[in-house]
Amino acid sequence: MNETKKSRLEVPLKWFLILHLSLVVNSLAGTASKLAGREPFMSVRFLMLYGLVLLITFAFALVWQQVLRHMSLTFAFTNKPITIIWGLIWGVTIFHETVTPKMIIGSIVILIGIIVGVSGNERAG
Repeated sequence: MNETKKSRLEVPLKWFLILHLSLVVNSLAGTASKLAGREPFMSVRFLMLYGLVLLITFAFALVWQQVLRHMSLTFAFTNKPITIIWGLIWGVTIFHETVTPKMIIGSIVILIGIIVGVSGNERAG
């Protein structure tokens, strides 16, 4: 195993934490989008919230590129579904939504699908 491949398999704690912090922040883009959808189209508040969505997405893209310099895409991508859990948490805490069994089952199916899909790619490579 060459040095580059070995170092990408060993993820430094700092970059693991940066990855997860960026995923939490990225999950807030959906929250800002949902809040913007409640505002009158093209109102100041609507534009500010959608501007926040764009800002969060842009910042996440920059951090994501740096994260990928310190870990494999496969490893980083398998951590990305945590945003589904954060979405449920934001729904309950910010929007006072009720988590239903269908939401939990749907989340589990998505998580399993991503994990199976990504693990299949790892074996192929």
